[in-house]
Amino acid sequence: MNEFNLKEIILYEDEHLIALNKPAGLLSIEDGYDLIKLNLRSILRDIYGAIWAVHRLDKYTSGVIVFAKNQNSHRKLNNSFSSHEIIKNYRGIINGVPIWNSYEIALSLKINGDKKHRTVIDITNGKPALTFINTLSNQGIYSYADIFPRTGLTHQIRAHLSAIGFPILGDDLYWRCCKLKKNQSLIHHQDNEGYFLHAYSLKFAHPISNVPMIITAPLPISFTHMLSILKLNLKC
Repeated sequence: MNEFNLKEIILYEDEHLIALNKPAGLLSIEDGYDLIKLNLRSILRDIYGAIWAVHRLDKYTSGVIVFAKNQNSHRKLNNSFSSHEIIKNYRGIINGVPIWNSYEIALSLKINGDKKHRTVIDITNGKPALTFINTLSNQGIYSYADIFPRTGLTHQIRAHLSAIGFPILGDDLYWRCCKLKKNQSLIHHQDNEGYFLHAYSLKFAHPISNVPMIITAPLPISFTHMLSILKLNLKC
């Protein structure tokens, strides 16, 4: 991952929390197997001292991520995430063109459910998981989508979309449509290491003031470039 200026990715900051636009390719927190790998929490700790992770994004998912600056904010933000009070909006480029404009995916998931450590559908032993998806545009064999996960399981969006036949462009781990894989691999490696999923916004109440907040992260250049290549740009 290319080096970046931390100040350039800060979206919001006060004495209680900091929100950033995490680049794709950067870990949110320390890797459990390699503690010296570059990660956002360690970078913040070097600058701010004590810092608390409230949630995390997968390594190759870009976008809004929030950290707490004190234990009180951490506790309250954790409660908001746990009770699903925070509205999470992702943007993704998906393979395929759905016949629907909006869809609700309610499939239970089991984390680390196979030999590849993927999150898998498991109706019997999995945890309840709910994802809403709205298509924004489509062209050819690809679509641009608004995605709202109402629960927050590991790899939830990637597993859910793969399960219904519309995997995220570039997501080799959850790719199951072998016939389209050649087309996909020819495109996504041109400009992006990883896949095209972006945490676009978070809507929540400030943990101390309770003031409603919406924090939005601009799409990465590689993402907007791919939208242009695939002619998925929104007209408004």
